[in-house]
Amino acid sequence: MTGAKTPSYVLTLRLQTETWQEHILEKRFEIGRSLYNACLEECLKRYKKLQHDSRYQDLAQQKPSKKRNRQLADLRAEYGLSEYAMHAFVQPMQDHFRKHIDSHTAQKIATRAWNAMKELLFGDAKRVYFKRFGEMDSLEGKSNSAGIRFKNHVLYWNGLIIPAIVKPNDVYAHLALQDRIKYCRIVRKRIRGKVKYYAQLILEGVPPQKINQQTGEAKHPLSEGVVGIDIGTQTIAICAPNEIKLLELAPSVEDIHREKRRLQRKLDRQRRANNPHKYNEDGTIQRGNKEKRVWSKNYYQNKKSISGTAKEVSGKTQARSS
Repeated sequence: MTGAKTPSYVLTLRLQTETWQEHILEKRFEIGRSLYNACLEECLKRYKKLQHDSRYQDLAQQKPSKKRNRQLADLRAEYGLSEYAMHAFVQPMQDHFRKHIDSHTAQKIATRAWNAMKELLFGDAKRVYFKRFGEMDSLEGKSNSAGIRFKNHVLYWNGLIIPAIVKPNDVYAHLALQDRIKYCRIVRKRIRGKVKYYAQLILEGVPPQKINQQTGEAKHPLSEGVVGIDIGTQTIAICAPNEIKLLELAPSVEDIHREKRRLQRKLDRQRRANNPHKYNEDGTIQRGNKEKRVWSKNYYQNKKSISGTAKEVSGKTQARSS
């Protein structure tokens, strides 16, 4: 699939969901996870068949060239290793779940699986990862005319009608909503143990200028001059003609990492307490033990908390860098 031909930016709006709507969304996210894993598994099966082809083995040993790359592309197409082949593969499954998942959303799920497989094919990744229960946290469409749609501050999707929260004094959101919506994405976030849903609108154009509501002036105005920036892993150095600064990147993240380590130790204690039959007397894991593990409700709750801290770290680092 080709990249975007016009500039885009994202506007995130909180969805005002009711309990019954959250239950349906939760079910649809799990269906999406199943479709993603099925597509990824099919990609791996086709890739293994390709690897056993003598033609592929010969080409893999040759030096890179345009002719070799073209022949490899033909072989991948022959074995159904392409984005559109995955679209065709997911269609019968989407038809089974058509009450919950529309065709555009199913195709984007297949595209995500193909993008993960593509990194393995071209050496950008050593392996691919399947999504475990509760790990699919976003679903998106292909356009704003079918499937997941957003119109007049309301999200529509296969029978669901969910209003978005747009504050009257949010000038930035009102200006952004005047641009054309390319497509919509529904995102699930776990914030302090609670699940909240958001609509991410991919809008055409450049983001509007943010305004300081107290002064009415533009935030972060563009100035003139030469500035040197040196970005490190934990700090950023700024050098200007009249000022020099050394700032820490996302200083509050360390506290979150500390909390995450505490929760991970707690999870380990719960695993050992619930499954003593899986460990030796010296505390090491028993190899070859196929007995079923026991997971408590508190274990699942703490696992969700760890997932929430990871997303909080990601959000803080992105906010700091923007």
